[in-house]
Amino acid sequence: MENEYKVVIFDMDGTFLNSRGDGEIPHVWAYEAFKKTLNNYGLTLTIEEIDKYFLSPLYSDGEEGVKRFCTRFGLDSEEFWSRREKDVIEAKIEAMRSGEIKLCKGSGEMIKYLSNRFYLAVVSDSQQKCVDYALEHFDLKPYFKIWYGRRSELRSLANRKPNPFYINRVLSELNTSRAILVDDSPVGILAAKRADIDSVFVYRGEKEVGDIYKPTFLVKDIKELGGIL
Repeated sequence: MENEYKVVIFDMDGTFLNSRGDGEIPHVWAYEAFKKTLNNYGLTLTIEEIDKYFLSPLYSDGEEGVKRFCTRFGLDSEEFWSRREKDVIEAKIEAMRSGEIKLCKGSGEMIKYLSNRFYLAVVSDSQQKCVDYALEHFDLKPYFKIWYGRRSELRSLANRKPNPFYINRVLSELNTSRAILVDDSPVGILAAKRADIDSVFVYRGEKEVGDIYKPTFLVKDIKELGGIL
């Protein structure tokens, strides 16, 4: 298997970056950023309401979900999304700077180890500015050949996984199809399938792995990658 892959593509959040934070509420930094955005429009929502009216439609329907949220509260979708992106990018960068967001345990060492054997890339649904900052802040840039986050325009939500848009861009720029994706999300595994590459699902206790995804490998910790790659 040593020569089977040329490139290992990493998802970022939840895969090698613990963006959940250490607090009782997961991703509290992101909720606070969103509340800041809402406050600009004189709106106040609970975390439960943010989940119901914004995050669920965002994850399921992308741009159309954001537009529904904005219609509900009488907001201009493009202007609102631009402000939301600014606030969440600033909050995420500050959370990394302050130590609230850290690398997943053992991920830095595994990335360094694998960089001696493969080209490494990042394909993340996080914003490009956040990916850039994370690799710089955690001294990981030297180990990655290429990295992509998503653009911040509202229409760019269409390029999120399971769309293989950025995976295919990596394959094209590195001129190879011999790649494998490491991701902690089922939509990432589906994106790999659509790009016709193998995948490693970092499985952390979800109730089931749906048949539609069928990762090539299943691991419970990123530190297990050395045993399969």
